[in-house]
Amino acid sequence: MAELVAGAFLSSLFQVTLESLACRDFYRRSKRKAVLMEKLEFTLNSINHVLDDAEKKQYQSDSVKKWLDKLKHVAYETDQLLDEIATDAALKKLKATSHPATCKVRGFFSAFTSNPFESRIRELLENLEFLAKQKETLGLREVTLASNEGDFRGNLSKRMPTTSLLDLSSIIYGRDGDKEQIIKFLLSDNVSGNQIPMISIVGIGGMGKTTLAQLVYNDQRLQEQFELKAWVYVSEHFDVVGVTKAILKSFHCSADVEDLNRLQLELQKKLIGKKYLIVLDDLWNEDWASWEVLKVPLNYGSFGSRIIVTTRNKKVATVMKSTQLLPLKELEENDC
Repeated sequence: MAELVAGAFLSSLFQVTLESLACRDFYRRSKRKAVLMEKLEFTLNSINHVLDDAEKKQYQSDSVKKWLDKLKHVAYETDQLLDEIATDAALKKLKATSHPATCKVRGFFSAFTSNPFESRIRELLENLEFLAKQKETLGLREVTLASNEGDFRGNLSKRMPTTSLLDLSSIIYGRDGDKEQIIKFLLSDNVSGNQIPMISIVGIGGMGKTTLAQLVYNDQRLQEQFELKAWVYVSEHFDVVGVTKAILKSFHCSADVEDLNRLQLELQKKLIGKKYLIVLDDLWNEDWASWEVLKVPLNYGSFGSRIIVTTRNKKVATVMKSTQLLPLKELEENDC
């Protein structure tokens, strides 16, 4: 559903893509390719600045909805291509280390052939430039990114934090099956391994990830199953100290220090022999190392403890080694 494509989600994807472009080993030796990638980066930046305005206008304009939908597909293709380029570069580097003489010969002959990715880059650039030219026709305006870091995170930081409270006056449609699947996972004893089982709810902005997590978190069947419960809004900045303090505060523990070691020892002490449920809402960060540090005290919980993660990025769920992945699908037409 094009109307559910949120500007924040695309901004995140664009930011990752732009950061990937900073690693330019695969075209540094060619001025022609360098110019090509600079054009791609410039075009992505020009579109990125109007995404917030497009998000607001998509509900009033079918043309903007269609524009965002097309942009989403091209953005995914660009991100996938850069991943392929990075993988190819890593393999070549590995081969060069293992067989330096052979790679020198191949490098000599490859200098006279075109880069296998160049034609695809040109095609993506043409598609992006076509979409960029439609900005003025659609009346999309550039939004100044008010951020100390000078990137899109400045706008995201203004987003209202979520809480575990569910609006009882609202009626939720079309998520009963997803809710039951999560609750079944939370109550199941059929688990293996020595890590706390985790389920990740994945979907683009506006799909209802947080609302679904709230429905599960407040379900009566879970109230007596977990001795400790915590809801933590993470957002784009994954701060291990901050998240650890938030979990401790949810458990009514002291968290007035900034020393990570003391915080983790306090959390470990609280969790030993206790069955807990923790929700980490709106996770963006793909930093494997940060997650590995955060989860150390979490593994001291008793059997049956569970973690729920909501994220827009499937890579986040992969990095966190989620036990189960729940991709949110579009609502059926009747539910809409």
